[in-house]
Amino acid sequence: MTKEQCEDILVMLKACYPNFKLELNSKESRYWVASLIDLEFEKAFIATQQLTKTSKWAPSIAEIRAVYTELLLPDLVDAEQAWGIVVQAINKHGGIYSTDAAMNELPRQVQEAVKWIGGIKAISQAEKPDVLRGQFIRTMEAVNKRVTKELSLGPKLGNQIDQIRLETKQQEALLALDTKQGIPQIEYGPITDDSRIDYNIRQCGMLRDVYARTQQKLNKGDLS
Repeated sequence: MTKEQCEDILVMLKACYPNFKLELNSKESRYWVASLIDLEFEKAFIATQQLTKTSKWAPSIAEIRAVYTELLLPDLVDAEQAWGIVVQAINKHGGIYSTDAAMNELPRQVQEAVKWIGGIKAISQAEKPDVLRGQFIRTMEAVNKRVTKELSLGPKLGNQIDQIRLETKQQEALLALDTKQGIPQIEYGPITDDSRIDYNIRQCGMLRDVYARTQQKLNKGDLS
């Protein structure tokens, strides 16, 4: 939504909650706008309206996004219900003989859970279906949790978090490659022995060098 639409939501909150002292165009309001602007206006407006009807206190950004996420998940399938849908699809299409047809009939999140436990064929041929059912339910719950979190964060923030995680992994990999003996270790605590002090100084120097090389490679995009 636009900045003006975000401000419409803030105006609603000010009208419904006299103690909501946020002033438009203030630093605080700009933070609210930045935290809500990635949402679709109509659903965000409905989510805020819903909260104003059920809460005595002005909702937080997190509460608005949580209700907004619920509006985006009308087709979120309960884990137990999802297992029933999978079994029904297998019985309808013949399991191992029509795996694609059975898979295509499943909701996207259910398909993901099925793939994680080995696919339609693995379910059809399971010698202990109750064990596989338990694995599927746990997997389905994890998928639902991840999807809900992704929608709550929004694509922009989610991508930023993924990028930070990727860069961290790349830095760790480069550190391991740049030092055959692994990441230099520092000794902590009171150290009075001159040789150990010199050791720490050398290790700190190595860490600085490795970090500098890592940053240069990251800046150049020279990563393998």
